[in-house]
Amino acid sequence: MKLGMIKYHLLLLFREPLILFFGFALPLIQLFFAPETLTLGGETHHFMDISMPLSITIAVMALCFMDSAFSHAYSRQIKFLRRLRMTPVKPVTYIFTGIVSRLGVVLVFTVIFLAVSSVIFDVSLINRNWIAFISMLTLTFLMFYFMGMFVANMLKDSKHSQSALFIVFFGFIFLINIIPALETLPDILQSVVQNFPVFYATNLLQSAWTGASLLSGHELIGVIVLTVIFGVLSVKFFKYE
Repeated sequence: MKLGMIKYHLLLLFREPLILFFGFALPLIQLFFAPETLTLGGETHHFMDISMPLSITIAVMALCFMDSAFSHAYSRQIKFLRRLRMTPVKPVTYIFTGIVSRLGVVLVFTVIFLAVSSVIFDVSLINRNWIAFISMLTLTFLMFYFMGMFVANMLKDSKHSQSALFIVFFGFIFLINIIPALETLPDILQSVVQNFPVFYATNLLQSAWTGASLLSGHELIGVIVLTVIFGVLSVKFFKYE
């Protein structure tokens, strides 16, 4: 049953080529237009130290919001999940198999992304803390996945849930695009942006990638708390129709 559900989730993804392009191909294309160095927080970084966490976060959000969660809301709309309700598939099983299928796709994309960066741009993959990096990647994926599932289920009307997913996704995309220019914003806006999930995600991935301490700020605690909260809510408010 679980393998069948994993196959179902993957079929939903590969039926949406635009998600694959904007979520995965576009970040790879952007690598070829990135400057050699970027300045963030008054410090100069190699472009991969900034571009990598931003690009992977965009890919994860595209997969969680515009594929997984949006597909769930659409399945509610066409009453497909009403039939699924008559099977042994429970909300926890549905969510778990969705996580397994999408997380596998995220890891494959990350390997390709890093391989391209290494071969074409001579980015060193040696002496990286891969355990910390994969752990933070998995944790941020879970946070966005649960957030997407909650938004997909929180409204009674599935069409309104789809609209809410668009608003959340593109709102996060807007925020993620101003992160490189964060230091140019007024202090109050910097404080606001730094407390959004997208900032937590990119900062954790950057710290894990560069070998910086994951405990130097409150981002790790924030991601863990949000993951737990939205994980519980995504199960509690799960809707078949």
